[in-house]
Parts: sequence; C-alpha cells; structure tokens
Amino acid sequence: MRRPFALVGFTYLLAQVAAVFLGTAWALPVACVLLFLMGVTLLLPRLRLSIFPVALCAASLAFGGFAALAPAVTAPGEALDNTDAAISGTFVEAPYRSYDNRYCTVQVDNVDGKPADFRIRLSLPESVVGKAGDRLEGKVHVYLPRGGDGFSSRNYYASQGIAACAYLYSYEPYTVVPQEPASFSHWMQELRASLGKAVEAILPEEEAGLLKGILMGDSSGISPELTADFRTVGLSHVMSVSGLHMTTVANLLLASLLALRVPRKGSAAIASAGVLLFMVVADFVPSAARSGIMCLLYLAGTLLSRRADSLNSLGLAVWVLCLASPYAGADVGLLLSYSATLGLILCSNPLTAWLDARVSSFQYGKRLFHAVHLVLATSVSATLFTLPVIALTFRSVSAVGLLANLLALWPTTLLLQLGLGAAFLQLLLPGTLAAMPLAIPAGWLAKLVKAIVHLLAQVPYASLPVSMGFMLLWIAAVLILLAVCVWMGPSKPLLRTAAWLSCILLLAGIFSYQVSRRDITRIAVADVGSGLSVAVTRNGHALVVGCEGYSTQSLENELQGRGVQSLDGMLLFTHFGEEAHNAAEVLEDYPADRLVLPSGYMDDFLQAEAAEIGETHPYREAAKLTLGSAISVEMVNGAALLNANGVTVLFCPAGVQAENLPEAWRSPHFAVLAQDVEGIEAEYTVLSMDESDVGDAVAGRQQVTATAGLGTVAIEITDGQTCRIRRDA
Repeated sequence: MRRPFALVGFTYLLAQVAAVFLGTAWALPVACVLLFLMGVTLLLPRLRLSIFPVALCAASLAFGGFAALAPAVTAPGEALDNTDAAISGTFVEAPYRSYDNRYCTVQVDNVDGKPADFRIRLSLPESVVGKAGDRLEGKVHVYLPRGGDGFSSRNYYASQGIAACAYLYSYEPYTVVPQEPASFSHWMQELRASLGKAVEAILPEEEAGLLKGILMGDSSGISPELTADFRTVGLSHVMSVSGLHMTTVANLLLASLLALRVPRKGSAAIASAGVLLFMVVADFVPSAARSGIMCLLYLAGTLLSRRADSLNSLGLAVWVLCLASPYAGADVGLLLSYSATLGLILCSNPLTAWLDARVSSFQYGKRLFHAVHLVLATSVSATLFTLPVIALTFRSVSAVGLLANLLALWPTTLLLQLGLGAAFLQLLLPGTLAAMPLAIPAGWLAKLVKAIVHLLAQVPYASLPVSMGFMLLWIAAVLILLAVCVWMGPSKPLLRTAAWLSCILLLAGIFSYQVSRRDITRIAVADVGSGLSVAVTRNGHALVVGCEGYSTQSLENELQGRGVQSLDGMLLFTHFGEEAHNAAEVLEDYPADRLVLPSGYMDDFLQAEAAEIGETHPYREAAKLTLGSAISVEMVNGAALLNANGVTVLFCPAGVQAENLPEAWRSPHFAVLAQDVEGIEAEYTVLSMDESDVGDAVAGRQQVTATAGLGTVAIEITDGQTCRIRRDA
C-alpha cells in the first residue's frame, strides 16, 4: 500500500463526520455493520489484498470511537443543563468581546463542592476582569448550546472541548484570583493576547479585527456583516488558522535564517520550533494542529534529508487529530482547512502544468502566464474542494467563490505575511515606529480584501441556497463513484469521467433546486430574538415587513440567498429606535421602491438613507403594500395581514391587542407573533421570540413553532395554496 496514512486518515475523518451527523445512537450499530463488512472482504480473495479491508476497519474504528468517547465530552453539560451551580475553575484565555458580549472559556474543576473536569464557555459581566490562568469562583447558570446532530453549535463547541455554556450571576458573590506562579499555558495565552494587542496598536479597529481573524482565527473583532460576506463569497476558510498560516510562518523563518547564512538543517530546526510556538499561540485548534503537524513533518524531512509525502502527511495529521477528539469532525475550520489542502495537493500542480502547456509555444511572457496559472489553479482547487463543506455547513453554494478566491488570494497572503511581521516587530519594539513600514501596507491590503469581499457579496445570486438532503446524496454519490474507480483500477480517463459526472450532478441539483423554488411565495420569519423581521419573496422580488430584533443579519442573509437586489417595498411598525436603525442598515444594501411607516418624525438613520427610497408613505392607522398581483399586505392598528393567493398570514408585533383588529383578521391561516396575543385563533402559529419567552406563548396552541435561536422559520405557499413550513437552521 503506497500511502497507508492517507487512506486511514481520510477514511477515519469522513467516518467521524458521518458519525457526528448520525449521532451517538447510530454510531455503535454502524460500527458493527462496518466491522462485519470488513470480515466479508477478508474472506473474498479479490478484495482481501485491496484497500477495502483497511478502509472499512478505519471507518469502523471511527464510529466505534465516537460511540465510546463522545458521551464523555457531552455528559457534564447534559447533567447540568438548565441548572444553577457554584463552580470554581481556571480561565483558559483572557475574556474577549463578541457581538457586544464578553466571553471566556473556563476549565471547571469543582461544581457544588464536588470535583469536576470539563470546560464551559462563560458569559461575563463588564465588572469581571481577568487573564489566562486566573482562578474564578462564583455562581453560574449552565445550559447546553443550541442544536442537535450535524454541524450544530453544540457539536462545534464539543469539537473545541467545551461541554456547555453558562453565564455568571453578577449579583452573587464571585472572586477572581490571579494565578501565581503562572503556568506555561498562561504564558502562551498571554503571548496570544499580546499579539492581538500589538495588531490593535498598529492598525485601525476594523482592519485590526480582520487581521486578527486571518492571523489567529480570532473573529471577535470582525463584524457580523463582514463575517456573512466572507461566507457568501466562499472565503470562510481564510478565517481558520490553516496551511496558509503555517506555511507563511515556516517560509518566513526559513528565508530569514538562510539569508543570515544559518545552515539549512539548523534553519529547519529553528523553523520547527517557530511552527510549534505558533500552534500553541493558536491554542491548538484542530485546523492549526493539522497544518502544524504537516509543516513539522515537512521540516523533519529536511532535517533527515528525506522528502515527505504530502498526502501521507495530511492523512497522518488528520488521523492524529481525530484520535485526540471524537468531535474533530464537527470542527468546520478543520474541515475547510483539510479540504483546501487536499485540493491543492491533488489538483494545483497538474492544473498549473496543463495551463502552462497551453502557452508553451509562446515566445514571451511565459513567466507571467505561469504566475497567473498558479493563482488560478490554487483558487480552483481550493474552491472545488471546500464547496461540499461550505454547502453542508451554511446550506448554500457561492456562485462567486472562484472569482473571490482569484481576487483575494494574493492580497490575503501578503496581508498575512506583512501583518505577522508587523505584529512581532510591535511586540518586540513597542513604542517605536519599527512596525510601521509593514503595518501601513498591511492596512491597505486589509481595506482591499474587505472591499473585494463586500463588492462580490452584493452580486445578485452570489449565494445560492441548496437542499441539505441533496448535498448529502451528492456526497454519497461522489464517494460511490470514487469507490467504483478504485474497484475498476485507477486510471486518468476514469477519474476524469468521475470528476465530470460529480460536477454535472452538483450543477444539475443546484439548478433543479432553483427551478423548484419558482412561483413560490416564501415568508421567512428571521431569527432575531423577540421581534418581527420578515422577508416576503417571490421570483426575485421582495417585501420586508418589520425590522425589529437585535440584528439585521438573518434578514439580509435571507434576501441575499433569494437573489434579491432591491425591495419592492418595506413596511415598518415604528419610525424610531431599534427598528428604524435596522431598516436603515437594510436599505443601505437593498434600496426600496416604497417605504411605509407610521406618520411622525422620521429617524435620523432613515433620513440618511432617503436616497435609497423611491417613495415614502406615512400612515396613521392603515396602509397597504402589494407584490405583483398575488400578494398584498395591509396594516391596521399596529398589525399586518398578508394575503397570498387566498392564504392569510397575520403579523403581530409586541403591544398589539386582538380586540383592536378587524374580526376577520383574528382567524388567519398563519399567525406570526412577537409576544403572546390572546384572541388570535390561527391554524398554525410561528413565535418570533427568544427561547426564554416561548414557554408561556405555546400554551393552548396546537400547531406552533418558534425561531428561539434555532434559525429562520419559513412559510412557503404555492399558487395551488399548498403550504409548507421549513426551518433554515
């Protein structure tokens, strides 16, 4: 067997991802079936000496390991779910800010006076100040992250070794005690924090946040809007510490040391130490550990005067990570990093050579063409291989992913190199201008990357929604095609045919899904906490009803995913405060032909977007909007009623009383409520609320669902009045 570690590592990872999707209940039965199939292959002479017994054995071990080890990771959180507890533990990292909240990972060693050993993600008040290694004692409320099997928040946190989430009761006594003497882990976390502060010292806030995200995978300084733009254009893999980062660190160290005439083996040894240090600073997140192990294997080959096999190195690195954590397959950063690296190993060089051959007869410009071909081949390889992971994780496919990678690859690489150098110079020589020659162009590059990403994210149909069921079937079909190729004997024509068939299947599935969405009225209740924020779309046209809630991101994701460029209309329940601010943010990206809002003083945020509004219609008690001939929305006494081909949907924000509404409105087909409203008798109810507010509102209702932090809830109505309820998790 030419590449045993590649076969075992890749198979183990794929099996672990499947185990994460199926859950612990299915893991052990599947492991037994795979073990039985391995026994069958050992009995068949033709299969006995092939790769199938080894692959089936690795897959069986992955499922069995998940069944045996996964409960130990999640059990502490499940035992304490929705309870209060007095805990003591150690800050794994310094508290950081994200989405206007402060968080910290805490290694818990005592719960209610009993020994414990697990991690929690703790939400902290502003009054709590600490750093990595400090001791915390206090009363917390523990709860499980949202989601179940698959790429859910709960499984993602499990992949990071976090068993539960919690928040600290600030009105209860608590203590934070500095650790003396500081541990090695403490010093590494301090180095990570110092590196982040160095970046913040040399760049403006937004550019510093982007550089920290690219450099260390720290997305706390990146706005939700920019994060969504990166996801839309298919560049999420840039935000995970991966091969790009480790290769940059290793190459910079090697080039610097060789320039100082340090012997090659000595340079490789020092570069290995640098890579290991960067892995520690990156907190050994799986994607960083995978790429770090690969770099160390490459550098070890230099030390031993041997050349490492890339596929074997990648397989070994992935296998080690999967053995260390049963939930490694749930880490999206690892999967994106692994997929991009696999694509580069398999496709980048052959594709570059093929493109170079097309211009081999040219007399001039071959070197320039080679540079262009290298960028093109790298972009195509990374885009194609990360596409399945992005589709499964974000339920969408980027139509501009290839172009985004082409335009952003070199600026991102240069930003990483210059930013890393500038950060270390600032760290070593604080209070001087030594870092500025590198920091200034790094800032320009950060602005360029942001501009590229934001511009491409505004392209119509930049992100195409796909069916989760189809993506799972497509991945299964690709694996079957690959198995058939192996069975029939690997050959370039056969592999090429399988690749083309895979692409055709994918494009056909995406196209057919889009066709199936035609002539469907989709009423998407965005998951924005307690408040109404609804997008009504049909064939690329859209109305927005309400812009309440803590963020517009869910609403804008919905509009973007439906290929909306501008709004036919927007209807607001209020004309000031949070809703007006949110409406202005939406109008900045999606100009509206008509804005309907209560009469009175228009909020300053809305006035600033006046140029993006075709007509403004204030109302006192009643108003009306239409979307083509099939859809109308009426507004009466603070509530809105949508009529789509005879199907009625009532929208009630907070403060609406049923007795103030027309009697015919009180019995709609669907009711979308931001709070419990007595007297509304709907066939089906959608609650647009926080999880903590849902309990009382559900009472007495037969058919009900809620956003509650679980994702957007969509009502889809066909012209034949067939209705479906869907959730976009």
